[in-house]
Amino acid sequence: MSETGRAGESPAPSEEQPELLPGMVRHTVKQSQAKARATRARKVAEQAISAELPVARVLVDVALAHLDRTFDYAVPESMADDAQPGVRVKVRFAGHDVDGFLLERAEASDHAGRLAPLRRVVSPEPVLTPAVAALASEVAERYAGVRSDVLRLAVPPRHATTEKQPSPAEPALPPSATAPLDTGAWADYPHATPFLTHLAEGRAPRAVWSAAPGEDWPAMLAQAAAAALRHGRSAILCVPDGKDAARLDAALTDLLGADHHVVLTADSGPTARYRDFLAVLRGTRRIVVGSRAAAFAPVTDLGLAVVWDDGDDLHAEPRAPYPHTREVLLLRGAREDAAVLVGGFSRSVEADHLVRTGWAHELAPPRDRARQRCERRRPGARPQRAGCPHPQGGPRPPARRPLPRSRAGADPAGRLRPGTRLRALSHAGAVRHVPGTAGAGGRHLAACMSLVRHQRPRLVLLGVRRGRLASAGAGRGTHRRGARSRVPVHARAHL
Repeated sequence: MSETGRAGESPAPSEEQPELLPGMVRHTVKQSQAKARATRARKVAEQAISAELPVARVLVDVALAHLDRTFDYAVPESMADDAQPGVRVKVRFAGHDVDGFLLERAEASDHAGRLAPLRRVVSPEPVLTPAVAALASEVAERYAGVRSDVLRLAVPPRHATTEKQPSPAEPALPPSATAPLDTGAWADYPHATPFLTHLAEGRAPRAVWSAAPGEDWPAMLAQAAAAALRHGRSAILCVPDGKDAARLDAALTDLLGADHHVVLTADSGPTARYRDFLAVLRGTRRIVVGSRAAAFAPVTDLGLAVVWDDGDDLHAEPRAPYPHTREVLLLRGAREDAAVLVGGFSRSVEADHLVRTGWAHELAPPRDRARQRCERRRPGARPQRAGCPHPQGGPRPPARRPLPRSRAGADPAGRLRPGTRLRALSHAGAVRHVPGTAGAGGRHLAACMSLVRHQRPRLVLLGVRRGRLASAGAGRGTHRRGARSRVPVHARAHL
């Protein structure tokens, strides 16, 4: 081995090898990079552009308000078949490769110069339908946001392996779904039958549903979705959380069988969620159950949009532009001429506004039916027994001894004076009004003392006697005669 080839030694630079010098190396690298850029630009310029609809209008994924518009790109001939409206694409934007959605193809562009071509079509699957794109634009305008933020909520991330698999076909409907419309579960609601009838006929009724206490709302919503499916239209059912989605999933399975609906929630995982999203997109599933993102589901021919418990704060998206599920479904129902149902056990202010303005009809049970469903209970109260005179239930309380004559508010016989106002204190600092005042002869005192005895508050009657507060108490924590009261001022009874 020669001396120049020994291990640990590097050959000295010579005039025959100037490229080994550090400065020359950097210069050579820069020249190579410039040549490569020129070659790529020449190939791009020489690349054939599609003769049919050569312009692609792309919405880039950039969360800047002044860039919330489409940009024109040239469609290479090699990508003409895959570059269809709704597909994901890669484009060169501001010196970087940026994701985007191809919204439409056009014959010409307003730009007078040469257009940059599309870098590549990420997937030939049109995941963004025209209806969802228009809805995203309207939601962004309503909430003063950008469309790219809304589309992040509407279109889930791509899963390449799942996308290559075909979606299973929808099985045949069971005989119960094709039988005459059964409105038995909605019998307590006077206007429910016309609503379901119009829904089954393909019309677009709008209603606000005030469910009665204890109602099996998942089964009733499943019947409404089946009525829309009877006419061949789709349904979207949005609920606040995964527990409600699971109940609605079970109700739809019992009514229509499996494989007729999908559940779009974050708990499903990226693979299952994208698989169900593709099934809805391809038209093999027509009923969607889910939370906030399900309002943007790409269903075909939407016939019914339902939001349950719209007053729940889980319906409000915590990310910009913070859309609400109810508002998204109302916009979508009006845009796609679909029926809308806003339901819940309690009516929100926004839902009541829809009824008052006449935009929606009211579905509510009669007052007597609602009262029959309600069971009035008080914390700590015992079940009501027959013959019990006091309002809290339980056994009849024993007779109480009369109050001492020296107590404030009592007559010489030891009974309360008529008109004395009573207040009960369950603990220090807490005040609860006892209904009514002391009746003639103090007969009302027995019921009040029974109330005190069962719930263990302190009944304090206060008056002014010789410049000091005198009290008459029942139960624990009463004050001695003539002692200064420690009861707060707001808890004193007025004589």
